[in-house]
Amino acid sequence: MTESERTIPLLPLVTCPTCWHRCAPEEILWVATHSSLIGDSRAGAAEYRRFLPTLFTVDARALDEKGEPCHELACPRCHAIVNRGLLEMEPLFLSILGAPSSGKSFYLATMIHTVGSMLSQQFRLRFENAAPRGNQTITEYVKTLFDYDDRNQLVKLEKTDVAGNGYFQSRVGEQDLLLPRPYLYSVQPDDAHPLHARCREVSRMVCLYDNAGEHFLPGAVTALTPVIDHMARSEALLFIYDPTQESAFRRACRSCHQGSLDPQLEPGTNTYPQADVLSEAAARVKQLTGMSATEKFDRPLIVIVQKFDVWRYLLDKSLNLLDEAVSMEDNGTATLRLEILQQVSDVIEDLLNRYGSSIVTAARGFAREVIFIPVTATGRSPIIAGTDANGRLDLRFDPSQIAPRWVELPFLYALHRAGARAGKASLIPATRLSMVAPSEVLRRERKD
Repeated sequence: MTESERTIPLLPLVTCPTCWHRCAPEEILWVATHSSLIGDSRAGAAEYRRFLPTLFTVDARALDEKGEPCHELACPRCHAIVNRGLLEMEPLFLSILGAPSSGKSFYLATMIHTVGSMLSQQFRLRFENAAPRGNQTITEYVKTLFDYDDRNQLVKLEKTDVAGNGYFQSRVGEQDLLLPRPYLYSVQPDDAHPLHARCREVSRMVCLYDNAGEHFLPGAVTALTPVIDHMARSEALLFIYDPTQESAFRRACRSCHQGSLDPQLEPGTNTYPQADVLSEAAARVKQLTGMSATEKFDRPLIVIVQKFDVWRYLLDKSLNLLDEAVSMEDNGTATLRLEILQQVSDVIEDLLNRYGSSIVTAARGFAREVIFIPVTATGRSPIIAGTDANGRLDLRFDPSQIAPRWVELPFLYALHRAGARAGKASLIPATRLSMVAPSEVLRRERKD
């Protein structure tokens, strides 16, 4: 078979990751490339025209009306770009949410930086940037934190915008809608993975949604700004919880000598009602999915408890057991140990009930399956570099000292549960080993 005769199996239905419209592959539009074809009825005056082609090149690329070969595809409803991989791989929607200043950008950047090598080396999976242009923001975040030239230059990540490059404006019908742009990463088994022969069946296109925290505040979203509606379609919700925004946590940490010097505990730093943010998200999900007020969400809610390096001194026990949450089996493949995640989750939930019980109440009231996973995206306290225009502390980090810990685990858990829920073989195998006595594995933190 020649290259021009080769066929590529497509999904029967394609899902737009921007407006979630589902259509057959033959309904997908192409994006013109000729310079005279600027201006699209839905995507706007600065975008190239979208069209349904009638002429193609011998290598199956559409020709626009000026005869130029085209490269990009678009959704027939909102006219946003649709990645070619979404025509072949099932999407995996994951929503990351949290209050403003909870550390979502830091978490995303460190997770993306570290998860690829773990998936490759231990799980025999390829984690690839499927949309370099669309993922540019998060790529810049990673570069800022890990690809630095001057180790003496303190760095920070700009907060996620409430508009701008992270969103797509489209005119659908008679309405101008502001829609979210996801980050796209493909996950595929490599030659050594047990499921390599079923690559087309099990590979996933991960669509990560990261909204500004302000979008989750009560009353922030309207019918014209459905920027958080992806939550209703997500296989898992990842809620970033920042204990340093809770007054009880702050008081307890300040009274503890080891944690009292962290500037994030200083009066005047940003605080938001995080339980209200989660409750607002829950209300939106229930509205979109037609759930009753008493019904619980049937997909995992992963509460990522950020800034472990700040509040770890409040624990009576060490959580180093999490370092063993991924274990290598005799056959050379890795396994996610769910019983370790559950043991640690129980410890964290007990701590939250002492200092931030409202978030536990909101989480348990919303979802059937809740797991609490501690992480630290930086591993270090920030440095005060002055004050900003509003008189708030300007907190920055020494990039040479950044040491993320456990940031991969929430993503691995979500990837495993997505496969388990679909009734398919999971790319991330997991096992429930016999429970180990907490006294044997949860050592005193101060002995580390």
